[in-house]
Amino acid sequence: MQNRVTVRIGGVPYTIVSEDEPEYIEEIAAYYDAKCKEVNPGNRMTGLTAAVLAGITATDELYKSRASSESLVNQLREYVAETTRMRAENGELRRELERTKNELSKLRG
Repeated sequence: MQNRVTVRIGGVPYTIVSEDEPEYIEEIAAYYDAKCKEVNPGNRMTGLTAAVLAGITATDELYKSRASSESLVNQLREYVAETTRMRAENGELRRELERTKNELSKLRG
C-alpha cells in the first residue's frame, strides 16, 4: 500500500509517496533535515549547496556504517568458526577422557 507523507526539509514541505511506514519516512526526513542544518548553520549557503553537502555527509555515514557492519559480520564468522573448532576439540577431549577412565578402571580391576 502506498503511503503519502508530507515532511519538511529546510522549511520546505515535500510529499513522499512510499510503501514504508509514515513514521519511518518522517524519521529519515527529520534526520536529513538535521544534516542540512548541521552543514549550513546560520543558512549561509543556498538550499541546493546545503542539500548536496548534507547528501554527501549522509552518504559518508552510510559507507562507514556498511564497512563497520561488514567488519562485524566477518568477526562473527571468525567466532563461529572458532567455536566450531573448539566444540570439535572438546568432543575429542571428552572421548579421550572416557578412554582414559576406562583404561584406568581396567588397570585397577
